Amino acid sequence: MPELPEVEINKQYFDLTSLNKEVTDVLVRDDRILELEAEEFKELIIGNKFKSTIRHGKYFFVELDSFYMLLHFGMSGDLKYFEKMDDEPKYSKIIFHFKNGYYLSYISIRLFGSVEIVKDVNDFIKKKKLGPDAFKMTKDEFLQATKRRNGMMKNLLLNQEFIAGVGNVYSDEILFRSSVSPKRKITDLNEKEIDMIFKQIKEVLKFGINKRGDWTSYPEDSLIPHRKNNNNCPSCGERLSIMEASGRRGFYCSKCQI
Repeated sequence: MPELPEVEINKQYFDLTSLNKEVTDVLVRDDRILELEAEEFKELIIGNKFKSTIRHGKYFFVELDSFYMLLHFGMSGDLKYFEKMDDEPKYSKIIFHFKNGYYLSYISIRLFGSVEIVKDVNDFIKKKKLGPDAFKMTKDEFLQATKRRNGMMKNLLLNQEFIAGVGNVYSDEILFRSSVSPKRKITDLNEKEIDMIFKQIKEVLKFGINKRGDWTSYPEDSLIPHRKNNNNCPSCGERLSIMEASGRRGFYCSKCQI
């Protein structure tokens, strides 16, 4: 699943290309992506305008007249704004046709994403039990979240009820930059370590947004380029360790992260 930076990049792209444009038609290429009937979805969207957007964690909401369209990108979701149908992207699942003649495609290669209608964003967040948005949360919100938990840091960062938006790859980078082992329990961390993790959550996510989600462009002193089997720590040269957390494979340095 795309993590917060990738969803934020899609939000910025949507805002730049598609806000305040009237939808004159909707082409549903694969209705399996929808959480409602295709005809009902088309009836709601056609003739409407995309008024504003909200991102909370990995969820992206588009405001229309009296409801929100939720785009969940799954592992391979993307957006593409284009002018001619000859340029329709491969794996387009839903295409919005605007009054200005352009199109916006919602792309999903493996159907892990979804599109649905939501009446109220705050109600959705509550029902999903999502924690504060990792990029927008305040220091106090983070501290309050830590007081209610006692698990390992890696698992907590992956837990969207703890904070929303951090996934497997960025959690590894956050803990690496914080010099904290992913196996450490949050109740065992001191104030300085908790402060560092909060700082690195912000910095790592901001860095990811600025890099436009391109992990290949990360500097060699980051952990992300080295997240492979038998790779070494970019700081000390020690062979990276691997752990399973919440069904995901994480990488860390047992020497640098204590």
